[in-house]
Amino acid sequence: MKFSCPAKQLTTALNTVMGAIPTKPNHPILAHVLLLATPQTIEVRAFDLSLGITAQFNAPVEVEGALTLPAKHLLNLIASLPKDEELSVEMELNQTEAILTSAGKRYTFRGFKASQFPQLPTEFPLTVPAIRLTATVLARGLKTTLFAATTDEMKPVLSGIRLTVEADKVEFAATNGKVLAVVQDSIPTHENQQQSETTKKHKTKRKSLPSASSQWGITIPKTALKELQKLLGNPTDNLTDSEVLLHFNESQILFTSATFSLVCRALTGDYPDYTQLIPKQWSHEVTVSSHQLLAAVTRLATFDKHKIIRLVLNPTEQVISLYGQGQDIGSGAESLPALIQGEGLEIGFDADVLIPALKAIPTSEVRFSFNKANTPATLNTVANSLGTATVLVMPVELWSTEPPSLSSTSQALTVSSDEFQSIDTEPEEASESETDSEDSQLELAALPM
Repeated sequence: MKFSCPAKQLTTALNTVMGAIPTKPNHPILAHVLLLATPQTIEVRAFDLSLGITAQFNAPVEVEGALTLPAKHLLNLIASLPKDEELSVEMELNQTEAILTSAGKRYTFRGFKASQFPQLPTEFPLTVPAIRLTATVLARGLKTTLFAATTDEMKPVLSGIRLTVEADKVEFAATNGKVLAVVQDSIPTHENQQQSETTKKHKTKRKSLPSASSQWGITIPKTALKELQKLLGNPTDNLTDSEVLLHFNESQILFTSATFSLVCRALTGDYPDYTQLIPKQWSHEVTVSSHQLLAAVTRLATFDKHKIIRLVLNPTEQVISLYGQGQDIGSGAESLPALIQGEGLEIGFDADVLIPALKAIPTSEVRFSFNKANTPATLNTVANSLGTATVLVMPVELWSTEPPSLSSTSQALTVSSDEFQSIDTEPEEASESETDSEDSQLELAALPM
């Protein structure tokens, strides 16, 4: 194997695959990358047996071949070279060593034969057709949903993102029992019906596209999607024309683009039916600046170690008031102009839940919808033509015996995934006494003081 390229190209490729290098590898070869030189193309592969990433770039190849080299040491060296400096990489005859030369510099790395590197499962039969997406759609969906996936190892199916494809729509969803994030976006049907050059590079069996009534879904690990998010970049960047293909079956998932591919295992188990959790009607709706609301909640959370925020709707003055208080620190109050529909309402939220939910909404304004003080509320995008985002959050209970001077003690809702699915999501019709009755589906757990 022998090829040459600017140091910057190889550095970029190595950085792309480093997410698949384990910190504590079970075998020394898992700490290596596989360098594969084919005519005019260099591939760099990393695989931790659960997640595999491949980066590729064009370069003049004098001799084809492959070997593995230690990933972190190789990256540290090449990243320290001048970016535009031409680098030559040549494999020795023993196929376990490589010589790197550049502008009076010479380095030798020892590795393993390419045959010892584990095979990436990039070739597998498809039970569904390959789906053609854009990097923007993927990046936007991941930015709004990744935060909501659970970190609880006892609920592995909730530790991923549920991705559902139906005709010309794609939906991302994640929940941890306290918050649910859902993003819906469109995928052009006529584009999906055309096999792209990226598809041809991967030997996956392709089926006809879904009919309007067909729906397929897969649950993808959060760890793999975090790496994909890094590869995609920021959804606000100009990614519209960058194509990403999704191939999957019941156990394997493969994302491919012109510059990278990512393969991982699918999460098994039935994902909960989250669609029934989102109410169809609302008795209170508030449209407010996302930035102003986020800033106010962040400031007021400073006063309470439990981060409880009291929110009061004033439809007469079209203002929402927010309060935060701590027994030992002090208190704060802020008012924001808002468009309020419905009657007044007082409701509490955990700032640690509300802040990431607000950050996930990509529009400058957010629509906050409520029914009762002890039922789920939603944050929605406003006037967004590039897909819709909905984040459902659980409120916390506020003691009703204290005035809004914030001298009350708050309680938090601890909701299991089963209880989360059984929450009353209908608009408020009952009286206040009925609201506080024992029929409530919510289990309360007092916060320690």
